[in-house]
Amino acid sequence: MDYRLEAGLWVVLSVGLFGLWTSYLARFLKAIKLQAFWAEVLQELTFGFYFLGIPAIALIRGTVLPRFMGFTHLDWLGGVGPLVQSTLFFGLLILALRVIRGRTDPGDPGTASPLANFKEALYFQVHWGLYRAFAAPVLGLSGGVLIGWAISLAEGILYFLGERRKGAEHYATIFRFGSLAVATGVVFLLSRNFFYCLALHWLLAELMGRMKV
Repeated sequence: MDYRLEAGLWVVLSVGLFGLWTSYLARFLKAIKLQAFWAEVLQELTFGFYFLGIPAIALIRGTVLPRFMGFTHLDWLGGVGPLVQSTLFFGLLILALRVIRGRTDPGDPGTASPLANFKEALYFQVHWGLYRAFAAPVLGLSGGVLIGWAISLAEGILYFLGERRKGAEHYATIFRFGSLAVATGVVFLLSRNFFYCLALHWLLAELMGRMKV
């Protein structure tokens, strides 16, 4: 299978799982009434696979190129394999700390801890990195970023529709993540460096939290 087609299929799977989660799986998890500890572990494992696992698999299989995700000039890491392992290690570390400390992020960005904001930054930057990278070989770096924004916007609409069906409207949340996607996308265009995007996302999330955005 052509690597570009497979990359597109990973993106379709990612968006499909997001829509499935917002429409059904979140309510199902709540309906089965697992004990809080196990429900949180299951949810965090699901999020970890979605945000980190799918991009990691796409990288390992070679369907997206590391440089289009911002992983360039990383000879000190010894290649893609250790980079993916490091990302998964820190993701699992964050999961362990979250479970040990209990619920550190109650859903209000104004009360999220620095640890929760870093986890958010890591998850979303890897996630958006996949969306930018899959189209870049065909459309170029700028085109890949625009496609990444478009897919992120589509997910935002799916999230909004799912929340509205539950009687909630999270305009602030959509604005928050939309602005972070645009800001870090611009930084990626200028730097082509994932870690600059990660640092900026974390910093902006902290500032937004302090300003109750």
